[in-house]
Amino acid sequence: MKGFGLWLLASIFVMGAEISASVPMAAAQPAASPQVIKGDLLSIKGEVYVVRDVFGRLVRLRVNKETKRERLVVPGEKVEVEMMPDGRALSIKPAK
Repeated sequence: MKGFGLWLLASIFVMGAEISASVPMAAAQPAASPQVIKGDLLSIKGEVYVVRDVFGRLVRLRVNKETKRERLVVPGEKVEVEMMPDGRALSIKPAK
């Protein structure tokens, strides 16, 4: 009986290793999704925009040539920004 228990334990270990090896790493981590923030545009310094969101938090964004824009926004305007968790702005537009 002792030999059967060791065999069963070894089988479970091997099967678990095979299952975990077959799961790709990308599937284990969900893809980052964009979030939308609304707030007041406080400043623009090069590619860095600072927005005070509706909760009063300061949010720093990186806006570059890939960022979609309806028009140029200026400090003092209310804006709506679609951004990635790493701070890249995907789009920025005046808030409605």
